Amino acid sequence: MKLKAGTESVAGWLLTGSLLLVLGGAAAGTLAVVEHQRPAMVRAAELAFLPKGEYLRVAVLGYRQIAADLIWLKAVQHFGERKQTTEGYLWAYHAVDVLTDVDPKFTSAYQAAGVVLGVWANLPEESIALLTKGMRHNPDVWQLPFYVGYDYFYELHDPVQAAKYLRIASELPGAPAYLPKLAARMTVEAGDPDAALEFLQRLYQQLQDERLRESLVQRMKEVIAERDIRFLEEGVRRYKARYGKLPASLNDLVTKGIIQQIPEEPLGGVYELKASEGTVASTGLRQRLRVHRHYTGGFSR
Repeated sequence: MKLKAGTESVAGWLLTGSLLLVLGGAAAGTLAVVEHQRPAMVRAAELAFLPKGEYLRVAVLGYRQIAADLIWLKAVQHFGERKQTTEGYLWAYHAVDVLTDVDPKFTSAYQAAGVVLGVWANLPEESIALLTKGMRHNPDVWQLPFYVGYDYFYELHDPVQAAKYLRIASELPGAPAYLPKLAARMTVEAGDPDAALEFLQRLYQQLQDERLRESLVQRMKEVIAERDIRFLEEGVRRYKARYGKLPASLNDLVTKGIIQQIPEEPLGGVYELKASEGTVASTGLRQRLRVHRHYTGGFSR
């Protein structure tokens, strides 16, 4: 039954592709509306049985761009759903992999799918696979290695690889002037929350999708919390060096003039001193971020 269903789905794709050759691009808007109204499971099944790009290229003859547009219309429905499952994202990833086999110059598909997979879907490996594939076929698009840099830096906690891709991006036409310096900071100042915050702010400026921007705002708040914790822990060390003991609370740092004030916790929690250890924790931050710890060839929690 699975084989039969798969065969029928492939035949359906080829038939749809043939129809598109007749209809052309003028029907794209109508197709998008109709596609969104179809049941999600039906759309998902079609993505799952999407034939390999090498077969589809032959089937659509010289109309690769139209076929790629059709597949993108189907894939973008999955990327756009806020409550999408991991399986759904993987189906959409497969669809974009196929459509970029059909049309390797579809740069917006590489970028949009790569960012959603990395920032929103928690699938950095798939994001990197698509983005680096895009780099091979579109070597002059600086945004592709820039987004790979994000995946390595924030999702995979590897600032050295991140810096490598930022350097690649910085050498491409149209790359912003800040990239070379940011790439240097990624390695020289690995683990510095200020460098991490600048990177996330730069990425935020590149994105237009509000959902992705919301995710980055959350990440920036986590970085700010990490920066505040380091600041407060440094204050605790200075207090101990001056008075020979740990403070009873963070307020002691203010009353003794060690710091001017306790920063406002950006995640809606509060900063607390663990008096027995001399460390600081945030009630809004579930765990301190590995990417902002001191880098020595690997990160530890």
